Amino acid sequence: MSIDGYYLSKLSAAVGCLVGLGDIRTRVEYAFVAMIAVKPEEFSNPEMGDRYKELFDHCTSHAAENEGEGALRATLRHMSDEDVSDVAHKIFELHNWLLSERAPDATM
Repeated sequence: MSIDGYYLSKLSAAVGCLVGLGDIRTRVEYAFVAMIAVKPEEFSNPEMGDRYKELFDHCTSHAAENEGEGALRATLRHMSDEDVSDVAHKIFELHNWLLSERAPDATM
């Protein structure tokens, strides 16, 4: 499996988290946990890696403020529902973009 195929599986797992139970912040947090192994510099398309890194950096921009809380949870807590929903949409877009780039491989 290529690295993009591996990352597609991680992004697919993340999208699965987005449509699961729980409030939007919890679902987005679980989506990022599903994508923890993704390294932006390893995407075959550098623009995709840049977008992933930008999204990850945006979602981890606040330092943890409470015991047991990481930067991701702290940042999501400070976002509005609309901002968190936008993050979920960007994860879905990344998934679809990678899926479309891999489409020729799917016919093999």
